[in-house]
Amino acid sequence: MKISKDLVDAVMMVSFIVLVLVGTTTFEDEVKKHVIMGVLAVVTVSMVALRFLHAKKGEEKKDAF
Repeated sequence: MKISKDLVDAVMMVSFIVLVLVGTTTFEDEVKKHVIMGVLAVVTVSMVALRFLHAKKGEEKKDAF
């Protein structure tokens, strides 16, 4: 399955922005806040990893030609 670099960048930026917004907002239930932040952190880190892997794959293709 091919994942677009632009899609990865967009999801990474949006998840990071929402992570910051949730982190600075006061919640009545701190457990919900931590769960939301944990999920957003996992999404952000996975998008960074996908971007890194995509960059490595692009370098290998350049070296092949």
